[in-house]
Formats: sequence, structure tokens, C-alpha cells
Amino acid sequence: MLRIIVLCGLAATVFGQRPVWYEGPCGQSKYSDAGEMALPSNKMIVGGIEAREHEFPWQASIRRKSTDSHFCGGFIINDRWVMTAAHCMSGETPNVVSVVIGDHTRNAANAVRQHLDVELIFVNPSYNPIRTTNDISLIKVTAPITFSADLQPVCPPERSNDYHYYKSVCSGWGTIVSGGVCCPQTLRYVSLNVTTNEFCDAEYPRDEISADMICASDNGGGNERDSCQGDSGGPLAVKEADGTFTVVGIVSWGIGCASGYPGVYSRITYQHDWILDIINNN
Repeated sequence: MLRIIVLCGLAATVFGQRPVWYEGPCGQSKYSDAGEMALPSNKMIVGGIEAREHEFPWQASIRRKSTDSHFCGGFIINDRWVMTAAHCMSGETPNVVSVVIGDHTRNAANAVRQHLDVELIFVNPSYNPIRTTNDISLIKVTAPITFSADLQPVCPPERSNDYHYYKSVCSGWGTIVSGGVCCPQTLRYVSLNVTTNEFCDAEYPRDEISADMICASDNGGGNERDSCQGDSGGPLAVKEADGTFTVVGIVSWGIGCASGYPGVYSRITYQHDWILDIINNN
């Protein structure tokens, strides 16, 4: 997670105010209680727990091809596209990165795990690395992904929904303490609450929270649970009434990890038009 350590050819189609990423089942975990396990308050993702195998089947790991080392998270949105953060992919080229899906324990073989080569990388042209605005990137893989109970795309958010006060889940292989060594071997997740942007902005030293961002914290305080370095680009998802998961944010930035500030994520609904333009025209 990018962290400031000072103080982790077709017209765009809209259906039900959701971008059409994949016309099929999405956001389904094989565990009916996915993301709902009780979290110990004294455990350091930060303040999270280990996920069960393929509990979040859209989770992806972005790797350095030369070393097969994890450096960012991501998530599957359809059979050819993975979404991540712009600060993860800025300056990268398709020949030096790969995407691993179906992973649980990093670098441990399982029947689902796949290494995917990258065909195209798109970084939002409005991405500002100083203010970390428009922190979103799309990766097109070279071959279609075959979906199963263990490999699923996550559902897109409703454009008109701000998702304030929703309970959410952030998953990744990021460090479990701020500034810690990357990265845990097993996928972890943390339960968080989406805050209003007004609340989030008031928590930070100066006006830093813009409309393209969404924040989440532990009970509005961000003091015990958070995403952290290595979680960057991963999903912040909410669980709908029907049990499916909708992604609302991309792990972006913050001050430290679980250091009293909400975590800041790239707001996906804000990027609706850009996402559809890239997918429909590439």
C-alpha cells in the first residue's frame, strides 16, 4: 500500500447503474459466511485473520515476472481483466509483470492457481502520484480465465450508491504491522466500516480526501484494523443481502497502518466511464 509515513467501438452499456464487467455470476464465495468470521481485536492485513482457501475467489496477486515476487494486490472483474491501483502499475510494462489468480498460500501449488501473462496495462491518465488521485489501473491478461467456484469475478458497484456506513472486507497479502517485512504467506482479510468522505477528511491533517476516494476504518476510528503495505491494489468489497460481494474501492493510501487514520481507497463508482471505455474498446 502506498503509505505516507509521517505522522497502507461500442457505446458504454449500463445495467441497473452498474458497469457491465461480466455478463454472468459474480461475487460468489463458496463459503456462505465469507468475510463474517469474528476478528480478534488484538491481532495484527492489520487487525485481520487468515482467509479460508479461495474464500475470496476474485483475489489476484501482481508479481514481478523476473522473481515471481508479490508487490501488489488486484482483483478479477471479468474473464480478461484485472483491476488494481495506478500507483502499482505506473511505469510498468506487460513484459515485466504477471498476474497470479487462485492463490491462497503464496507460492504453494494448488489445483486452482494460475500464472497469467499480461497483454495490456492501462493507468488512468488523470492519476496524480502526488495527491494519489484517480488511483486505478486495468490489466488485460493474454488468455481468458475459466471461472469456477474457486475463481470468480467480483461484482461491480452501483454508480449511484456512495456505500457510506456499509460493512466491508479488505483482503490481501500485505504486511501485518506498519512498515513490516512483506508479505504473509497466507491471504488475510479484515472487516472495516465505510465512512463518509467528510468524516475521513476531518481525520486527516489537511484537505486530502477528494471525490474519487472512499474511506474505511475500524468502527470509524481506523486504530486497530487496516490494510497495509503489499495490500495496494486489492479490493475493498461489501457483502450484499444476497451474499454476493460488490467491490467499492481499491487499496490506495493512508498515514501508517492502523495508526488512528482511516484507510483511503480509490472509489470505483467515480471511475465508471473510464473503466467501460477501456474494456469496451480494448
